[in-house]
Amino acid sequence: MLQASKLHSRVSGASEAPGFDKRVLALVGAILCSCLFLQRFGFPAGAKNASIVGPIGIGLAGWGLLSGVFAFDSRRLVIFLALTFCAVLGAAWHAVSPGPFSTPLNVQSISQFLLLTAFATLTFSEPVDELRFFRLLNFLFMLAAAAGTLQFIAQFAGIRIFAFTGLLPESILFESGYNLQILAGVGDLLKSNGFFLVEPSVFSQLMALALIVEILAFKRLPYLAIFVTGLLLSMSGTGWIVLATFVVAAVFSMGARGVVIAAATVATLAVALAAGLLLAPDLALAIQDRMDEFSRPGTSGHMRFVTPFWVLSDIIRAEPSAALLGIGAGASEQQNLVYSYDVNTPVKIILEYGGPALIAYILLFVVGQRSAIQSALVAPCLALILFTGGYQQFPPILFLVMMLTSVARLRRA
Repeated sequence: MLQASKLHSRVSGASEAPGFDKRVLALVGAILCSCLFLQRFGFPAGAKNASIVGPIGIGLAGWGLLSGVFAFDSRRLVIFLALTFCAVLGAAWHAVSPGPFSTPLNVQSISQFLLLTAFATLTFSEPVDELRFFRLLNFLFMLAAAAGTLQFIAQFAGIRIFAFTGLLPESILFESGYNLQILAGVGDLLKSNGFFLVEPSVFSQLMALALIVEILAFKRLPYLAIFVTGLLLSMSGTGWIVLATFVVAAVFSMGARGVVIAAATVATLAVALAAGLLLAPDLALAIQDRMDEFSRPGTSGHMRFVTPFWVLSDIIRAEPSAALLGIGAGASEQQNLVYSYDVNTPVKIILEYGGPALIAYILLFVVGQRSAIQSALVAPCLALILFTGGYQQFPPILFLVMMLTSVARLRRA
């Protein structure tokens, strides 16, 4: 590891571990709190607001480096430099030889992408107790789950707070463009968005991660119950995709224990889902409607999981060099095509920076020292960051996932 300063280099020892753990977990707790509870807050940045979590996370990371709590991971630092090279090379190519899909150089977009991604080059300067780390994480997830559950229940008393717009000044909010209020398909109820989170889908994904951690590390029934409740009340399919990825990965990577964990997870979720359908029969129609979205143009599921690959295929067919060099930062979302489309993280990175850049980007989440629980989280975290939303420049989710897969350096209790 590349230490931030020789003054802060340390030799791991049992006597100083508890004190060092507290320092790390205090900093990690501050970063995670901003990721979970400040998602909807922003600050003016040109024509629209930017997420306040970005500068908070970067500032705390810088403090961690200066104080010796964080260090650079040499392998991921090299990978990040390779990613930067790919981005700069593509920008230079399009400046000299613009293609039919190229747009003017967007310095803000490429700078933001690289600055936020640089968070993955960090690691803890010394390992931290694994169970203490995940206990902190799931305590914060539990607070989000409780807030989302209370938000949903409050609807029955006529209280609906699903957006802060209108309650707080728009100059401090980061809600524009997000689907905060979505009908659940059961009467006039709205899907829970976790109160602090930007969408029900984000709530769903985080509840899935919380369930995975709880199943692997603690198995506390009250926590399992609140996380399952949050997952069901979000009424979003992306969390189930994250869970399905975990189940499949557990079967193939954890041996007999993985098969048992996967079977127990599926059984628990099946019972919870059956109970939900029993209590709210209309929920079955809502679930069926969501499943049908994949084949219905214009729906959320079709836009998120189908159209990205349409636009990728169309652009690379017309401009083959885009597969290597992309079409320029910010250009993936500015194409005037005959159909409406959305882009997910891998498609956006390929289209803007090229295939080699995507490989480097994925390696930032894969390369690193991990505990057993962390290793089990890699597959579902990759599914979340790559396929459930455009999170490559959304710091609340990006920093959280990088913390779990790359930055956290943990030791067994």
